[in-house]
Amino acid sequence: MKNWKIINIIIIACVIIGLFFLVKFDVMGKLYDTIEQEKSLNKSTKEKDDVQGETIHKTVLDEDGNEIVIEMKKRIVLDEYGNEVEMYTDTAETIIIWESVYKGRVTKIDDNKIYFNVDLEEKKGTKHSFKNVDNYEIIFDIDTYVLEYDPKVRYSVHDFLLYNSKHFYKAEELQNIVGDYLRISDTGFEDNYTGENYKILCFWVN
Repeated sequence: MKNWKIINIIIIACVIIGLFFLVKFDVMGKLYDTIEQEKSLNKSTKEKDDVQGETIHKTVLDEDGNEIVIEMKKRIVLDEYGNEVEMYTDTAETIIIWESVYKGRVTKIDDNKIYFNVDLEEKKGTKHSFKNVDNYEIIFDIDTYVLEYDPKVRYSVHDFLLYNSKHFYKAEELQNIVGDYLRISDTGFEDNYTGENYKILCFWVN
C-alpha cells in the first residue's frame, strides 16, 4: 500500500512538471503553429498549380525570383522502353532558331572540343531523309555551351550536351564515342517564357 502511495505521488509530480513546461515554454502553442504552417504551405503549393481538367497552370520561379506560369496538358507519351506513360507536358510551341542534323564519325575529342567528320546531311524540310555530301569536318566547342545549372532553381535556361538522352558536362566525358558512326543534331532554341536562347547538341547511335 505504501509503495502505491509513492508511485501515485511520483505520477502527480510528473504531471505537474509536464504542465509547467507546457505552459512556461508554450509547447502546445508552438506545436499548433508548426501544424498551421505546414497546412498553409500545402495550401499555397496547391494554389500555385491551377488544375483545370486536362490542363494545369504551374507557377515556378526563375533564377532571378520572377514568377513564370507554364501551361501544361495531360498527354500520353512513350518512355525510353516504349511503354505508354501519362504525364503533363508544356503546351507552348517550340521556337527553333536553327536545326542541323548530320551522320558521320567522331574523329577526335580534345581541349573540350568534339571533332566530327560529316558524310551525310539531313535534307532541308525533311525528317530522317539524308543526302550524301563531300566529307567535311565540324568542330563543336563545348566551352561555348552553358551546361552547368543550379538544381535548386525551378526554372532555368541552359544548354544541353546529350548522348543517347544522357546528360554530359564536358567533351572529355564522351571519349568512348571516338571512332563511332553516329547521328548528330545541332539545334538552337528560343525559350518561350524568358526569350533567352539555348542550344542542344545531341549524339545518337545510328
